[in-house]
Amino acid sequence: MTRLADISQQPQDATSHETLYVSGGDLFSLGHYPGNPIYPGVLLLDHLLQLSVKLTSRTLGMAASAKAVDRIQFLAPVLPGDVVSLDASIKAMDAGSATVTATASVRGEIHARATITCGCTPPAAEPLPSLDMPDAAQALSHRDIARVLPHRYPFLLLDRIHTYRAGASIRASKVIHRDSPLLGRNAPANYPSGLAIESLGQAGIALCFLSRSDVSPADILLGAISGVELLRPIPFDTVLTLEGRIERLLDNAMVLSGAVLVGQEPVIRVGNLVAMIDQRHAPNSNT
Repeated sequence: MTRLADISQQPQDATSHETLYVSGGDLFSLGHYPGNPIYPGVLLLDHLLQLSVKLTSRTLGMAASAKAVDRIQFLAPVLPGDVVSLDASIKAMDAGSATVTATASVRGEIHARATITCGCTPPAAEPLPSLDMPDAAQALSHRDIARVLPHRYPFLLLDRIHTYRAGASIRASKVIHRDSPLLGRNAPANYPSGLAIESLGQAGIALCFLSRSDVSPADILLGAISGVELLRPIPFDTVLTLEGRIERLLDNAMVLSGAVLVGQEPVIRVGNLVAMIDQRHAPNSNT
């Protein structure tokens, strides 16, 4: 199983470092993607969020949480066998908040870099309700979605597509609970934001393929995510509503915006998510 090792911390420099070990036997390899495993970018994002929160909490001397991802760029894929250096550094501080730059590197080359805002304001006291989606007619069932997306268990993080308009918008849902194998033996207190963003991204990718009759489902690489607002912790044992909009659709890429909701309340907003067809499996690719 993928594991993290905290090997050095330097409070005097407001920096932190951890190491991520990626194995081809990890669960993500089963579904992201079968026969062509790539470590999911959203899992890298979650590791960088955790590292940034720990660094901010230590530096400010009080419990912090991630408030926003200003931008994360995925510059190169992380593959089985890679040993990833995760580094975070506080670049600016202001009255209980911090701007953190974080990177994920393999053999000295940066594969992802992010700017993350963390703060010490407490989350809303009242928990979000646990709600079921209404029994409305659905456009695609879970089985149908598996015919549209290249993702497979345990990384197919979309349960139903309720409505969509080709080339424009989509509304889908994902049930979340603590028993997901992606969470390991000890589930965190709240559902990881990165996995919720992944569900929104998969809804957008499904919309992309549903909008184009000339392209078969292909493996997808994240290019960048920006303008992410982390509004509230996400409780387990509930249903996420995923509302996505295509901002731009290209031959080999799409730009998505949208929100993740519990009930009627947004818990995450995403300004832009750029997803690209992996050229190793793109139509008419010679590689």
